[in-house]
Amino acid sequence: MHRTYRQGVAVLIGSLALAACSRGPGSVAEQWGLVETYCVDCHNSIDRTGGLVLEEMSPENVGADAAVWEKVLRKFRGNLMPPPDRPQPSPEQKAAFVAALEHRLAEEAEASGPHPGFVGLRRLNRTEYENAVRDLLGVDVDATELLPPDNKKSGFDNNASVLTISPTFMEQYVAAARTVAIEAVGNPDAPPGSTTYVNDGDAGSYKRHIEGLPLGTRGGLAVMHDFPADGEYVINVADMAQALWVYNMEFENTVLVTLDGREVYRTTIGGEEDQKAIDQHGQSAVDRINQRLKNIRFEATAGPHQVGVTFLARTFAESDDRLQLAAPGGGQDRILRVSSFELQGPFHPSGVSETPSRRKIFSCHVGPDAGAETAESCAREILGRLARLAYRRPVGKHDLDKLLAFYRGGAASGGFETGIRKAVTAILASPDFLFRFASPSEDLPPGSIYELSDLELASRLSFFLWSSIPDDELLRVAEQGRLGEPEVLDAQIERMLADERARSLVTSFAFQWLDVDKLDDVVPDRGIFPQATPDPREAYKHELELFLASILLEDRSVLDLMTADHTFVNETIAHLYGLPAVRGDQFRRVELESSARFGLLGKGAILMATSYPNRTAPVIRGKWILENLIGSPPSPPPPGVDTDLVEDTGPEPRTVRERLEQHRADAVCASCHAVMDPLGLTLENFDAIGEWQDYDKRAREPIDASGKLIGGKEIVGPDELRRALLEDPERIVWTITEELMTYALGRSLEYYDMPTVRRIVDDAARDRYRFSALVRGIVKSDAFRMLEVPPAAETVADEAGEPERSAI
Repeated sequence: MHRTYRQGVAVLIGSLALAACSRGPGSVAEQWGLVETYCVDCHNSIDRTGGLVLEEMSPENVGADAAVWEKVLRKFRGNLMPPPDRPQPSPEQKAAFVAALEHRLAEEAEASGPHPGFVGLRRLNRTEYENAVRDLLGVDVDATELLPPDNKKSGFDNNASVLTISPTFMEQYVAAARTVAIEAVGNPDAPPGSTTYVNDGDAGSYKRHIEGLPLGTRGGLAVMHDFPADGEYVINVADMAQALWVYNMEFENTVLVTLDGREVYRTTIGGEEDQKAIDQHGQSAVDRINQRLKNIRFEATAGPHQVGVTFLARTFAESDDRLQLAAPGGGQDRILRVSSFELQGPFHPSGVSETPSRRKIFSCHVGPDAGAETAESCAREILGRLARLAYRRPVGKHDLDKLLAFYRGGAASGGFETGIRKAVTAILASPDFLFRFASPSEDLPPGSIYELSDLELASRLSFFLWSSIPDDELLRVAEQGRLGEPEVLDAQIERMLADERARSLVTSFAFQWLDVDKLDDVVPDRGIFPQATPDPREAYKHELELFLASILLEDRSVLDLMTADHTFVNETIAHLYGLPAVRGDQFRRVELESSARFGLLGKGAILMATSYPNRTAPVIRGKWILENLIGSPPSPPPPGVDTDLVEDTGPEPRTVRERLEQHRADAVCASCHAVMDPLGLTLENFDAIGEWQDYDKRAREPIDASGKLIGGKEIVGPDELRRALLEDPERIVWTITEELMTYALGRSLEYYDMPTVRRIVDDAARDRYRFSALVRGIVKSDAFRMLEVPPAAETVADEAGEPERSAI
């Protein structure tokens, strides 16, 4: 069955590719009767519905009114026009009108020439900063602890219009530069510090083995800690014994402390002797027992190391209680768990060993007896190499002189490495590192179009595909002036997509496109869903990441995002999906037997992010499909309209469907809900935590997963929904391309970008809509390789009087 299904999809994609290459639309004038018959009753000079007057427009002026017609096309694609309660054109009429209008808009765009738009000067966002620091210095930092949060526009946090900066922001970037430089270079005289790590895992982590800790352990906590210097460190584990109830002391448990998986300390907590001591001596015995977990000393070298505290798995039982708890989710209360620990040090620091970051930085080194000239020559080599990568361009004497001034100041007070650290701080705080911008090659008037230089193209390409700075190879090709050559550019795109850094296209682009962040806000109500223990949200995210990577980074057709019959599960997800014989925390690829789980529509992360904590939300799911798959977001509800479903007040609970029907009885609500609700209701067999349900848990009635689409077609369940969406698969590819292009350009798309989007999709059809075809189409578009000189009020010039800059 699965082979037949996949073959059918392949035939469909192939036929679409042929159609995209051969169709010949008629003229807009020939199709204008559709506008007069179905549109002007609402959009006339009297009613002016939605502020749109189509009555006064004509087929001869489509180009002048392109912004309006692009909105019309978007509404047509989502079946939002004409409204559901109005007469509808036939699918053939609608398709002919859309094809003619798209063709005419493409001709007008071709005749008017390139219109790449303007992207304002922008700072690196948190993700880009983290990745750039990692690739430049080999240091993994958590930007959420160093930098202010990023806003979003058009769904993405790399949009230039929200990546502005204030004096306060700049202070935080300078402070972050100092912190990162110290961590990267190390500090042999580092003063003792203290860091506390808290186990914020869910209740289910009591019974699980934690990755990185020794096999046969559970209930632990493992962290990566960056040790500033070689020396002695101390770990203090949170108290486990208490006097009042002699809690969890009945059985003896072995506690292990590990460094990079190697045991450095072992003790026991609990058992008959400890329980008797607490019973007889109270708090003094508790203090003595907990003291075993304090002042644990060990030696560590500088750099990142994994520190863990855990328990030997004394039993496989889920609880030490003799009776099952009445609380939702059952046991886990009597299995010991590491709640937190504190790391202190270094004490008696003895220097700084070789670390990944020091290997990145010190391409040369000098001893304490080296002369100032030798040391400065080495510093010049180090800083020139780092600055070239950080600034994404060759560095000149002016650049190096400024950095060497910082080096000399630090070297005079603390020696060679202190000087390097001061200069690295200057690099990380430099506008050339923190900002992305492009400069026209000559003094062009506002509105002029100019092509990016090879170096500017390299920067834009690396931030698109890697969310990071260009590497040495990409910079070298750009410096040679060869990146603009089609075959060279194709080779670099292929190389970069195969690199591990392209994972950011999943975790940054795709996660934002699919609104995965909303999953963090949906805390499952365990009173209704006790099976949501352990909390599945992090596992769902990892499943989705692996699934997206298996399509996008393996360069399959993006339509496989809808139809792929595989996923990745661990025991937590397998239990919720009803998959047998999957045990443990390790994720593995599985072939799905149930077609309801195929593609994005069957993934727990999507289903849970589009629900409420205590019930499903067909409206949210339908809106998600319109926005993220069809690319036709519904209009927001009118002011003053109550969007909450009426609460159950009768003696019998009602299904979500019944409550929605009452809500749609309001004519104001019906126009949008008639489009959204049928889409979401077909997914009603998936409950609020993504588990399959045949009965409504509250109403105790069989689930009705049917929906009536605009045009009268009735569908039932996720399989028929998927097939209905794939009847016009190009609109899904258009949506993905729009989102990807918005992310690539770092700006919201405008009406003049839409012909480019459609051309990229048409060209990609020849390559079966493979992900790399969409990427290449975007990178080779005028919108990506060119910029428009902004109006004078939007230009930015630096103090040295350099040319006006816009972002890349």
